[in-house]
Amino acid sequence: MAVGDYDNDGDRDLFIAAGPLHDNVELFDTTTSYHARNIVQMNLGNGRFVNVSDRCSDGLAVKLSSRGAAFDDLDNDGDIDVVILNSRREPTILQNDSAPGNHWLEVRPRGVKTNRDGIGARVTVASGDLKLVDEVHSGRSYQSHFGSRLHFGLGPGERIDRIEVQWLGGDRQVMEGLGVDRLLTITEETVSSR
Repeated sequence: MAVGDYDNDGDRDLFIAAGPLHDNVELFDTTTSYHARNIVQMNLGNGRFVNVSDRCSDGLAVKLSSRGAAFDDLDNDGDIDVVILNSRREPTILQNDSAPGNHWLEVRPRGVKTNRDGIGARVTVASGDLKLVDEVHSGRSYQSHFGSRLHFGLGPGERIDRIEVQWLGGDRQVMEGLGVDRLLTITEETVSSR
């Protein structure tokens, strides 16, 4: 399972890579199958989620036994795409072709004093009433790596009021008044700003 803002509305949705571990699961549980559909749950913004798998691409209609998934903007169009690791089968690539309308920001922290990939950097983005926080990790799903870009769906917000990066070493870096719908690389300053 992984979280990401697949529709760029400012709240995080869920993706569940489904499938039992045992290829003979039908022998001891007749209510399930080795092959299962993956699931996308859209966040309604009120603490509730709804299954929208049927509204997604044909790639989610396929029943396989999935193990993990990696998420990134593979085609650099501002929405999160998914690469799914399937047991004993080729990976599945789901290209997100969501309708345009909501805005986004991708942040790529680049460490200088800490580590080059910005692992451990915590990024806070403020846009209007939205305050979003994410952190760079070095892998988030079974046998999968997401890379170091952080994706923020901004909803209708047309301006980024403030971005704050807290680097692993404790230094903070702030940027204000930025545009949306872009990939922003933030390089760690070599002057301490605690």
